Amino acid sequence: MNKENVFRPKGNFAWATVAILLVSLFLAQVIFYPVENSINWIEFAIGAFVVVAAYLIWVRPKLVFNEDHLVVVNPLSKVTIAYKDIGDLDTKWSLRINHSGKQTRVWVAPANGKQRWISESTRIYKFNNIKSSEIVTNEFTSVSASLGSDSGVAAALIRERLKGLH
Repeated sequence: MNKENVFRPKGNFAWATVAILLVSLFLAQVIFYPVENSINWIEFAIGAFVVVAAYLIWVRPKLVFNEDHLVVVNPLSKVTIAYKDIGDLDTKWSLRINHSGKQTRVWVAPANGKQRWISESTRIYKFNNIKSSEIVTNEFTSVSASLGSDSGVAAALIRERLKGLH
């Protein structure tokens, strides 16, 4: 029995839905309210391009967890990685899997830029409520590695699978 779990943030579907809805409104305007001397096929080509781009950017990417390997599906590539080949996980800007001398970025697991900026700026400028003596002794976890970001959640899921192998 091959148990398969798919990691894909729900926000991606929301963005894809918004893009496709806007394209639908644009095409409805082109069809029902045409402009004189306009070339409709160009508008339809633009609409098709935006729909394909929305699919590639927001719908297609995913991270598939299987029993013995994971599959990283990015907009233009698909990589299968065995758990035993995974050496390290980096979550600084997005999840990056180091495996077998290669690196694979996971498109669906970016670090949240706004939370990351707020976290780093408060740590640098000390505008937070932590006393300076406690900052040195406390362990700092970046937002990209925490469970508050998609990269942190995906990395935690991979680490749980790796623990199950050992």
